[in-house]
Amino acid sequence: MSFKEGDEMQKYLPNRGSGAVFILLIAFLYNALLIALLYLTNSYEIATILRVALIALNIYQLYYLFICLSLYYVIENEELKIISLWGIKKVKIPLNEIKGYKTFSGKIRGIRLSGYGRDFFAIGRSVIEKIGTTYMYVTSSKNILYIKTDEINYGLSPIEMEKVINNLKNNNICETSWDYKFGKSGTLFNDKKFAIPFMISTLIIGFITINPVIQYLYQNIPAIMPLGFDAKFIPVNYGTGKQFAFKQMTHGLLNMAILLCMYYASYFIAKYDRKSAYKFICVPLVLSIIFLILQIRIFLTFR
Repeated sequence: MSFKEGDEMQKYLPNRGSGAVFILLIAFLYNALLIALLYLTNSYEIATILRVALIALNIYQLYYLFICLSLYYVIENEELKIISLWGIKKVKIPLNEIKGYKTFSGKIRGIRLSGYGRDFFAIGRSVIEKIGTTYMYVTSSKNILYIKTDEINYGLSPIEMEKVINNLKNNNICETSWDYKFGKSGTLFNDKKFAIPFMISTLIIGFITINPVIQYLYQNIPAIMPLGFDAKFIPVNYGTGKQFAFKQMTHGLLNMAILLCMYYASYFIAKYDRKSAYKFICVPLVLSIIFLILQIRIFLTFR
């Protein structure tokens, strides 16, 4: 039956594998590691970064875990829909934009760009061997259906594979093979989604690097300043104002090095998937904001 003739909905459940168990195991290990480091550290700066990392990591893990647990596929109204997060997240692929499909069974071979994945499941963006850049919604590699569109490919793992394929055929979508070529990274600064967080990060890093030096030169820093804090923001050692300014400046230089590393990582990833590049540039932005808040707090408390 073709769905061009009506609005009847066909819902297809994914082949449940062990992806959710894998994500839970990784979440447990990462949480145990970060909590142990948080317990052992006696540095306020490191403790703050670990707390932010713990929160961000758990949000990231829960997001992909819930996608894995709530995923299903629907064909209706001339669209293939990938639905997860109990209907909150919907990816709609018009059937007339699908150029073809390809089936696969076995280990997933590729490079993960975002999300979670191993050779037996993948949730997120990946570069798949002989397929190209693919948004993977594959809970089990037992049976994989790759969908090709002009923008990006999609990977599904429905239990009723034959029924999905028959519906695609009824809409004149045939099995096919395709070649893929990766584009050039291009100038990322032409993309506002990349340029804006990069410029904000640069400005913040410039401020936290130069501000302590300016404050020292204008004698706005006391002669004695704390150089280190324990996890409860209690000073553990003191030094001169010059030493304090130099230490704060090194924090800025460290952030600058991280910004450059993430820029080159974004440039490399953009060749495969431009959207994934945006996530890399957010790392130095978050870190620079953390160090800015820490520096402001120190100045407000001890000046």
